[in-house]
Amino acid sequence: MRLRLKVLLTSGLLLAGVLGGYQKFVRGQGKSATVPTPADYLQWRAKFKNWGRWGANDERGTSNLITAAKIVSAAKLVKEGLAISLAHPEPQQVDAEVPASGVFHRVTNGISTTNTTDNYQVSYHGLAIAHMDAFCHFFFEGQMYNGYSVTENITPETGCKKDSIMAWKDGIVTRAVLYDIPQLKGVDWIEPGTPITRADLEACEKKEGVKLAPGDVLLLYVGRWKRRAAKGPVTGMVPGYYADVIPFLKEREPAFIGHDFNIDWNPRPGWGDKEGIPVNPIHQAVLNWMGVSIVENLDLERAVETARRLKRYEFMLTFAPLPVEGGTGSPLNPLAVF
Repeated sequence: MRLRLKVLLTSGLLLAGVLGGYQKFVRGQGKSATVPTPADYLQWRAKFKNWGRWGANDERGTSNLITAAKIVSAAKLVKEGLAISLAHPEPQQVDAEVPASGVFHRVTNGISTTNTTDNYQVSYHGLAIAHMDAFCHFFFEGQMYNGYSVTENITPETGCKKDSIMAWKDGIVTRAVLYDIPQLKGVDWIEPGTPITRADLEACEKKEGVKLAPGDVLLLYVGRWKRRAAKGPVTGMVPGYYADVIPFLKEREPAFIGHDFNIDWNPRPGWGDKEGIPVNPIHQAVLNWMGVSIVENLDLERAVETARRLKRYEFMLTFAPLPVEGGTGSPLNPLAVF
């Protein structure tokens, strides 16, 4: 009982600190930036849609901007011949960030004199496993990206008939731009609950000498795995993309946005169902309106170390989902190639 009380008190103090920091963040925006409101978000929903832009049958969204020329250009970024995995080892036990369903179950089968096999089972959506989302993962008012009907296209038997992971079965090869927020702020990691703003991204671009272009992958680094190793997992608090990043994404048109955590900043005071805002507003904005896919829970530590050493924050990125018909996403092992 004492241990439980101690945990509750510690969690409460951490949350209080996060909320206090959030309020300080909002006050600190001042006249230099406009703090977005839920009302702005509701206007953006209609204004920023890419439905129909690449035709009535499109299921790839801004991935259409990864052209043959884009792939060739990305390949020219390979200078060192160095490939780095961006996936953390699959979780093997439950903790504050890994529910029971998120534990990667590996069952080794019979061991003969010459070989063995095993089975894998996991629910990969969530905070633990490197994965990508298909557009059918999130929908709003009965419609998926590009206006496809949920009731007509998703069933337990078939999965997603439209907007499934199969749209990316041939894989992705493109340019990635790494946003090293801890380096920008002069810290080892960004604390849980901190909103990452458009101003942060633009300041990072200026410091690193890079700029996000159409068809790129935006990789947001907050030092999630470094902090976790030092202080342990956290619950309900994510240093993620803030709402004012949404217009930035519409303007820059990345094919994917990535993160070493979950995409949405959390907690989100004033951003809830009562304001008409759906759960995970950044997920909804990119997957449903703009057709920008997501890669989450990446382990960017080695890529960041390499980028800092080389003083180069752009590189070729490649990954491919499992071609699961009807799938809402897929576990990934992306490769950064310098």
